[in-house]
Amino acid sequence: MMTPATILLLCLPATTLGTSPASAQQEKQAAPPVEEGELGSTRNVHRSGDIWFSGQFAAEDIAVFKARGIVRVINARQASELAFDERSLLEDAGLDYVAVPFSGPETLTDAVFDRIRALLGSDDRGPTLFHCGSANRVGGAWLPFRVLDQGVPLEQALPEARAIGMRTPGYGERAIDYIERMRKAGPREESVKKGINDSFKDPELDVQSFVDRFEVESREVFAAQDAILGALDLKPGMRIADVGAGTGLFSLPLARAVGPDGWVFAVDIAPRFLQHIQKNAAGASAQNIGTVLCSETSIGLPPGSVDLVFLCDTYHHFEFPRSTMASIERALRADGRLVLIDFERLPESSREWILDHMRAGKDVFRAEIEEAGFELVREAKVEGLEENYFLEFRKARR
Repeated sequence: MMTPATILLLCLPATTLGTSPASAQQEKQAAPPVEEGELGSTRNVHRSGDIWFSGQFAAEDIAVFKARGIVRVINARQASELAFDERSLLEDAGLDYVAVPFSGPETLTDAVFDRIRALLGSDDRGPTLFHCGSANRVGGAWLPFRVLDQGVPLEQALPEARAIGMRTPGYGERAIDYIERMRKAGPREESVKKGINDSFKDPELDVQSFVDRFEVESREVFAAQDAILGALDLKPGMRIADVGAGTGLFSLPLARAVGPDGWVFAVDIAPRFLQHIQKNAAGASAQNIGTVLCSETSIGLPPGSVDLVFLCDTYHHFEFPRSTMASIERALRADGRLVLIDFERLPESSREWILDHMRAGKDVFRAEIEEAGFELVREAKVEGLEENYFLEFRKARR
């Protein structure tokens, strides 16, 4: 039996396709070699320029980090794997701490690679330590940065990743697949509404203020929640991605609907929202919900992992819709469905807030989704929805 858990904790990449903005500058000079290093009692330490790699460290090693000039620690381990509170100890010592936990090759997704590349490419922060338990995960996650951002040939970078600690073949396979796809992808997609999600990334986000706004009768989708759930045609055992889950308005009801043999991924860009969902899921003894902190360009789910993607008042927050929809298309199983609920944007009748907030209306969103590889199945009339529409798509047959 699964328990409520954070399946993937992913953040926001500076780049997703091709090479990063830092690449041009980095390629002007030779990439620093990978060398063995030492950080107190820390296991399996290596270094490449200002990037350190290691297995698990002990609390007393943090003083050594500071002496070596390390200013940031990136952790790839799950919270349940840690013997002490790394974040608190590191932050108390004045170091930055970033968690990008994953476990197993199937969770080493594009969004993880994107995040690691962005973090390692931000060289203005100073020396960084990237660690997991043995440096196995670290070597695999670092490999695309070495190739795509530092310009090192794959045939050189692959043995370097193994020297750092990568020993699970699946990590290397995922990294090589990502590298090949990024090389073919072309220029990075331009933002359609820059900064639209910035407020949600605030680590001090006031979740209760959003509960008070989102979970009230005056919000149309809250009042019509039962009718919306009825229109989704849910079956026990289904796997659903609630993308843009927010405060979890639909996550728990979806989990109840698919039953103990089903699963709901509550996907959002706001860490605080996901913490709130985890707490509520535990309080409700809902053991079939996992939270996923997505990136601006990917929902962060493995290929073919869900039957339904549910987007409620979310699509208009996609800053990079082409990239995000590509990740949705990959995550859906064959014949998987996508349900889009969003605001009607009608220049002659919509509220001023909708006109200002929404970059486009239904026809534009429909066209973008169809271009991403979907076919419109129906537009349902759902009781209680007046300002919102309900479109159901199916993943196009290849």
